[in-house]
Amino acid sequence: MKMKRIKMFILLFFSIALVGCAQSNIEVFRFVNHEIEIKVGEEAILNLIYGEYSEDSEVQYTLSDDNDDDIVELNDGVVIGLQVGEVTIRATIDGIKEARMIVRVLQEEITYMKINADNDHFENEGSMQLSVDVYPSHLSNDVIWEIEENEANENIAEISEDGLLTVKNVSEPAKIVVVAKSNFDPKILCKKAFYVKYLPTEVLNIKANTNQLAANGSLNLFVTAHPITSMENLKIETNKPDILWVEENFTLKAVDQISRTEVVIITCTTWDGAESTFRVTVRK
Repeated sequence: MKMKRIKMFILLFFSIALVGCAQSNIEVFRFVNHEIEIKVGEEAILNLIYGEYSEDSEVQYTLSDDNDDDIVELNDGVVIGLQVGEVTIRATIDGIKEARMIVRVLQEEITYMKINADNDHFENEGSMQLSVDVYPSHLSNDVIWEIEENEANENIAEISEDGLLTVKNVSEPAKIVVVAKSNFDPKILCKKAFYVKYLPTEVLNIKANTNQLAANGSLNLFVTAHPITSMENLKIETNKPDILWVEENFTLKAVDQISRTEVVIITCTTWDGAESTFRVTVRK
């Protein structure tokens, strides 16, 4: 009799254990994803696993914090990102059981931005309306307009808040660089150059009949530029002016004596910043 009771107890124990295992394999009510990420303006469907409940059951969706309604818009089982942030959403089924998930709203990034203009040349004083294109194109193209600071073009031009570029002085050639900084994505900016009085330099070359020069010697440089207006206000400099310097009419002059052979770089720069270089070896 005692043995029979022990057997019955063992059978009962295993039966309970098997039922428990079976129940643990049943899906419980929960969100399919515990966390998701969406971008501002993007929407997502909040999928549920109903588990022990019927899919016809009533589900109520709420935000854990009522103040989060400026981060997302929640319409039943659909969430829309409004601004960058993180929220927790609750789903309550039949007013009994609750599931939670985290939604992170991220800012979509601008991958490309450019300034549009009718042309890039101001031969005379006047104004030109600028605009900006961004990609993806559905993102905001609202920008802050600026003119890049440069002593050479100070007080020559100005730009308004809505991108109207005005050139006030064309007496001297100048290069104006306009900068557009995105309000939507502050780390994104783009630039465009505009040229006052003269067209920009297309070709610039500097050369000489030889690149070898003895101490106390001289050498004539030949400079070609297109358009021809780029020949005005040329600046020619050397990186070792104590060894080799520039005199009138593009003539290079070497120091009387040197202790060792030196390689000197001559740089020719136009009014709009175009550069050409030439190397000269000065022998002792």
